[in-house]
Amino acid sequence: MKIDFEDLFDEKILKRGYNYYLEDSVHDVTKNGNCYEGLVYGTEIYEVQIKIDDKGDIEDMRCNCPYAEENNCKHMVALLYYLKNDKKIKKTIKNTENYDRILDKISEKEIKEFVLEKIYENFDFQNEFRKYFIQYFKKTSKKVYEKRIAQSIYQVIGRRGFIEYDETYKFSNVIYDYMQEANNLIKHNEYQTPFWIASLILEELPDLPIDDSDGTTSYVESECIEVIEEILEKCKNNNIIIEIFNWMLEVIKKDTLGDYSYEVERLLDEYFTEDKFVNEKLKVIDEKIQKLKQQEKYYYSDYKMEELIKTKIALLYQLNMDKEAIKTIKENIYYVSIRRMLIDIEMEKGNIDNVEKLLQEGMEISLKQGYHGRVIDYIEELLSIFKAQNQKEKYKNLVEEALFKYSRGDFKYYKKLKELYTEEQWKSIRDNIIKTLENDEKNYHIDDLRQIYVEEQYYKKLYHSVMDTALFEIVIKYEKYLKKDFEKQLLEEYQKIANEKVKFTGKRNYEYVREILQHMKMLKNGEELVKKMVEEYKIKYANRRLLLGELNKI
Repeated sequence: MKIDFEDLFDEKILKRGYNYYLEDSVHDVTKNGNCYEGLVYGTEIYEVQIKIDDKGDIEDMRCNCPYAEENNCKHMVALLYYLKNDKKIKKTIKNTENYDRILDKISEKEIKEFVLEKIYENFDFQNEFRKYFIQYFKKTSKKVYEKRIAQSIYQVIGRRGFIEYDETYKFSNVIYDYMQEANNLIKHNEYQTPFWIASLILEELPDLPIDDSDGTTSYVESECIEVIEEILEKCKNNNIIIEIFNWMLEVIKKDTLGDYSYEVERLLDEYFTEDKFVNEKLKVIDEKIQKLKQQEKYYYSDYKMEELIKTKIALLYQLNMDKEAIKTIKENIYYVSIRRMLIDIEMEKGNIDNVEKLLQEGMEISLKQGYHGRVIDYIEELLSIFKAQNQKEKYKNLVEEALFKYSRGDFKYYKKLKELYTEEQWKSIRDNIIKTLENDEKNYHIDDLRQIYVEEQYYKKLYHSVMDTALFEIVIKYEKYLKKDFEKQLLEEYQKIANEKVKFTGKRNYEYVREILQHMKMLKNGEELVKKMVEEYKIKYANRRLLLGELNKI
């Protein structure tokens, strides 16, 4: 079904809803006229209704989740993706029983007796009852929740000590129950216990022994973060807010969540923007930087240090401590992204000499580290500056350095250098340049040299370079430049390649031989030669049924 709906949702909501759809959380979708209804399994089971006209325009959307009271929610997104991808839709089946009317006829005593009977005889019903009416039960301590959650997860892990791929649903079902409990409490303006539930589950994730190929832990993380975010949006109790803040600082300080800390840091940045909070976070980041400096240096710690320093700089700017931020930047320009910050600052001030110096230093460091792509980035930026400043000599010198040192033989820099000379000037120096590059083939991509031969119409050199490869793809790539003078030799080369390839078995290999032969027919005298080769192959390889099938297609 064609539906345009992405613009109706925030990017964050759209992403979460799409994940729900991918996780097969949409069920029991029905259609009644132009109204579609479905159940979306999230922290609870939510009922979603969407009206769509014949043109695919959305007329109305409803969901019984709290977020949808004022906004378009992720459950709507999940159903829309389900409809857009033409998933199965059932015909509407209306229940003939009117339960509202029947309940009106039953006395309160009868209902109470029935519910009590079901509670005591059915553990699942007892659990559902407790989750739904959690607000009426005696408040449970954090230690009890800690023990309950740990035991629940331990039972799922089982004796083998691992949650297999086909058992992850057991874990998500357990978490679903806790999330439902948390959300029922939030509905009744109880926030501390839901926070305990979500934070305790998050703390279990890093060391959870699970085959997470289906993304179960990411789903659980998302649900927990969503609970905490909803609390931060709704809770007015400052003590609970401070408790959440202190927990976030602690997990960041001790790195207890590992890769799951990203979303916690996002919440910290979005909801704790007052100076008192930012200062506390700055202290923690400084402590982590100092601790990391004392550790043995290796790649991961280097990357982690760069991220920590970037966070520190952002916090300093947030506190309007611009001088301290710039000082921190200048002290850490070893890191590429932080050097980039200083380059941008100097560029904004118009300090081109400083920008040039920073780029040159960055280029040399990257060269020593072996980061070729980064070297090219610095070169391109320097060339852009030299061009804008009309510094012709510097531009020329750097192009030559790029061609002969930093990106040896790169056709792009060959062209840039050529553009700096008149036609006559170039004719007098190009052969020396090409000879220099030819003498050091190991340090650059040979295909760049072939492009240079094409540029200068040195087709004889091109011919010898191409023929050295004995690869059909390379020969055919340059055939249009060689065909005029070397058509006969090309045909002979294709024949050699085909004769070599046909020795090996396999359907894809036979298809490859057929492609070569069919191409050969397009060259002068090619059809006659191919006919002869096919006849020889059929005799020599008479038992290769798949090969004969491919030859018969020619």
